[in-house]
Amino acid sequence: MEEQKPKSIKTIGLLVAIFSGFIIFSNGMGALAWSAIGMGDGFDTEDSDITDPISFLLSNYLELCLTMMFIGVAYLIGGIYIRKYKMWANNLVSGLSVLLFLIIWVLMIAMSFKVGLEDGMAIFSIGAIFTAAFWSTPILLLIRFLNREKIKKHFA
Repeated sequence: MEEQKPKSIKTIGLLVAIFSGFIIFSNGMGALAWSAIGMGDGFDTEDSDITDPISFLLSNYLELCLTMMFIGVAYLIGGIYIRKYKMWANNLVSGLSVLLFLIIWVLMIAMSFKVGLEDGMAIFSIGAIFTAAFWSTPILLLIRFLNREKIKKHFA
């Protein structure tokens, strides 16, 4: 008799696929607004100051959006194949989740330092850290869930 696989894995796969849709849509709309509406016309990529993370991000915003869309597509593929209990999808989603965790914290810490230098903006600096904690908590829970031995044994 074949051991029944937990439905929670299929549910997590669906949630990852849905979350990836949000990543693809939001970054696609950001890239579209940045290029089509002309929001990025005031930023010159040639004169970008690499030591100032905010101006560097703004001058490379389109590239950041396209990179995040690529990550979202890979996340979508991983979510679909997690539902089919594929180990490579588990590893892909776990790796991308670690990458997303790092991206969130690097961006929020950079924003926190930049905003914290302005007078009267300390509350926004704290808000950036809370935002990073808010978005990284489900990612950490996902990594923990996918890498539990009890769950990993169901993947082939």
